[in-house]
Amino acid sequence: MHDDSFIYLDNAATSWPKPPAVARAMAEFLEQSAGNPGRGGHLLARRAATVVEETREALAGLVKATDTRRMVLTHGCTDSVNIAIHGTLGFRMRCAPDVKPSVVVSAIEHNAVLRTVSCYANEGRVEMRVVPCDEVGRVDPQAMLDACTECTALVCLSHASNALGTFQDVETVGRGLREVAPHALFLVDAAQTIGHVEFDVEAAGVDLLSIAGHKGLLGPTGTGGLYVGERAYSEEPDAPKLFCMRRGGTGIAAPGTEMPTVLPDALEAGTANAVGFAGLLAGIASKRPQHHDNEMRQTRRLIEALDAMPGVTRYGLDANEERTAVVLFNIEGHHPREVADILDKRHSIAVRGGTHCAPIAHEAIGTGEAGAVRASPGVGTSDQETNTLVRAVEQIAAAKTTA
Repeated sequence: MHDDSFIYLDNAATSWPKPPAVARAMAEFLEQSAGNPGRGGHLLARRAATVVEETREALAGLVKATDTRRMVLTHGCTDSVNIAIHGTLGFRMRCAPDVKPSVVVSAIEHNAVLRTVSCYANEGRVEMRVVPCDEVGRVDPQAMLDACTECTALVCLSHASNALGTFQDVETVGRGLREVAPHALFLVDAAQTIGHVEFDVEAAGVDLLSIAGHKGLLGPTGTGGLYVGERAYSEEPDAPKLFCMRRGGTGIAAPGTEMPTVLPDALEAGTANAVGFAGLLAGIASKRPQHHDNEMRQTRRLIEALDAMPGVTRYGLDANEERTAVVLFNIEGHHPREVADILDKRHSIAVRGGTHCAPIAHEAIGTGEAGAVRASPGVGTSDQETNTLVRAVEQIAAAKTTA
């Protein structure tokens, strides 16, 4: 329960409020189907397994994956990214221990990518190449391809910046990579886009795609997926396979101490978050095209208002196209975390201030260590709520100007 005056504009972090069907589905699962999926043939185990497999099919359908087994269910985008990066580098280092692999990343990447690659680069085990972005957060796809060498094992490019909302031309990178670095895999972080826009993994030449269940898909936290293409994991003997860093029970290979070699079980050790996936299924079923239309309409209204406001600097694209529903700004004389705190404490408006786990992107646009304020409308954001945020920002800017 919440006060009706509370305004939530932090949907880029996690969507809220969730559709009522999400909580109902999770409660019903716990009451009627909460067995351990894949760990038994009894009624509750079968019901739980059905929920898991229906979620897998739903996520695969969203990204037009033709083989549902290639949709690995995870605990979220960070989990997916870790499986992809550790798995790719683990395989490459075992196959060619004398060759230092390189990883190409863009400046807009989330720390889920940056920190995971850096843990290898800081130890001198891989070369990490960072491709810059421009002042609106756009990365040149040719620059990504030019950064590749014969030693490149992985190229990482977010579908859209979580700080600026800018879409990237992942299709050009995906298609071009097959020619300039045919042995390199392409990882796309789609945390900010799946559930908002359509995506075709095969047409875009994507080998690995990470999905968040708790953002655009309106599901609960702790849910997500990783699409694993044939170039990333082939079930043929001696063919490329992500090295599984997580070991444990799977339910299909017993007895034995080796992990199964078939997808999705090869990358899904342990008990699945079946109750979370029950909620995710309900969230996906609740999605409507008009939800994204409303998000973008509120984004446009907010951009227009902030651009006309003295003392306020907005970052990113001017147009509503080629972006997600993310608006990044600063108020002159105020630290962004201070602004976020004022909006929360005095106006009951939830936004996020800081660097949004995207430190290189903030360096590129000149916001450095302080970052900026991020407002991200959601499916239910109303005109009145957007107007309330605009008035609150005006008050904060005017108060500083007067002082």
